[in-house]
Amino acid sequence: MALANRMERGMDTLKVQKDTTEVTELIRSNLEFIKDILKNKTNQLRFKHAFYENDDHSSVRLIGEYDALRFIFDYYKLKIYNSELDDPNFKLDSLLVAHYNNVSEQIGYHINQDESQVNNLAYHMLNQKQFNKAEALFKLNITNYPETANCYDGLGDLYLVKGDT
Repeated sequence: MALANRMERGMDTLKVQKDTTEVTELIRSNLEFIKDILKNKTNQLRFKHAFYENDDHSSVRLIGEYDALRFIFDYYKLKIYNSELDDPNFKLDSLLVAHYNNVSEQIGYHINQDESQVNNLAYHMLNQKQFNKAEALFKLNITNYPETANCYDGLGDLYLVKGDT
C-alpha cells in the first residue's frame, strides 16, 4: 500500500491521527486500515505499506507500483555471489535449477532457466577456465533448449578450448 504525502506543512502522521478535519480524512483512514491489518497476525496476508514523503497523489503511483511488484515477486530475484562464481566446486547449475524451481512453484507453472543467462554464465566460467562449471551450464541449456543450436555451439566451444575432440 503506497501512501502519498498529502499533508499540509507542519503536519506529520502523528498529528494527522489526532486531527478530525476533512482534509486529513483519507490519510487517517489509510493509517487506520494499516493498523487493522497489522493487528491480525494470523490472516496470512502478505502486506507491506510505505509512506512516500516526497510524492503526492499523482506521483506516488509509479513508485508505489514498482515497489509493489518487487514485493509481490520478491522470490524472483536471483542472487549469485562473486565467491560462488570464483569457487570451482560451487554448483552454479544446481543454484539455477533450485532458484527456477522455487520461482515455478511460486508462480504455479514451470519456468526454465533463461537460455541467454545460462549461456552468459557458461561462457564466463569458460573464460575463467572453470571447465566443469561451464560444461554443466552448457549441458543445462541443452536439456532445457534441445532445439537451439546456440546451446550446442557453446558446448562445442568448451570442447575446443579444452582440446577435447
